[in-house]
Amino acid sequence: MIYRNISLVLEYDGSNYQGWQRQRQGRTIQGVLEETGKRFLGEEISLCASGRTDAGVHAAGQVASFFTSSSLSVEVMKKAFNALLPPDIRVINVLEAPSSFHPRKTATGKSYVYVFSLVHPPPVFWKPFVYSFSSSNFDLDRVRECLSLLEGAHDFTSFSSSGKVDFSPVRTIHSLEIEEKKSGLLRLWVEGEGFLYNMVRIIAGELWKVGMGKKSPSEIKLMLEKPSRSLGRLTLPSRGLFLIQVFYPLGFNPYQNLELIDQGWVTPLWQEKTLPH
Repeated sequence: MIYRNISLVLEYDGSNYQGWQRQRQGRTIQGVLEETGKRFLGEEISLCASGRTDAGVHAAGQVASFFTSSSLSVEVMKKAFNALLPPDIRVINVLEAPSSFHPRKTATGKSYVYVFSLVHPPPVFWKPFVYSFSSSNFDLDRVRECLSLLEGAHDFTSFSSSGKVDFSPVRTIHSLEIEEKKSGLLRLWVEGEGFLYNMVRIIAGELWKVGMGKKSPSEIKLMLEKPSRSLGRLTLPSRGLFLIQVFYPLGFNPYQNLELIDQGWVTPLWQEKTLPH
């Protein structure tokens, strides 16, 4: 029997899920996708993802894959998934991948965005996707002083939780940017080769404390120089965090035929590329 490796690019609102990973109790993204696939493929499938987003975390471009003996075309699979999935999960792209492709093991990096709202309270349509606060005392310039400190390879123990075991606390952040939108949103973009448990949410929390005058840039530097989880750290809520993109070596691109479009919503979204007229 010949098995095909099928890659998916997914977007989902994680508000009503206990994260990605299948669990005995509680609704999960993986569980819903596997049950949905079984309905139209006529066989059990097991999805692997680029990473296990936690409860409440969203994705604009999660990558997953599964092996199947089905002969259905990828176009039919995409239509079937989206016809049967709940409205808070959508399959954006379906491709036939090389058998060696693995969403997590072959990934070279990821991009996340944490979204803040300077409008407080936020509009009802933003509320499930942002961390809002009164910005009257917020100093964005102080936050920007910290960005270059956090870039590069560091022991990020001070910016992680101990809920999961990681082989090494050393991670490399390739870029860290704050984007201010006229709408009143702040987007913290973080791109790196890999992340520790809760690392992006803690970085976002510590930078928020700097902006609010509750911590200084020199204290952020000290957290890197003397890594410790005994320091008081702020882990911001999961609702503001989005997995945007997973990076892979040249050869296979799960996002082919897609482009990241900023339409003015809280975060950019992946769409099919428009063909030239």
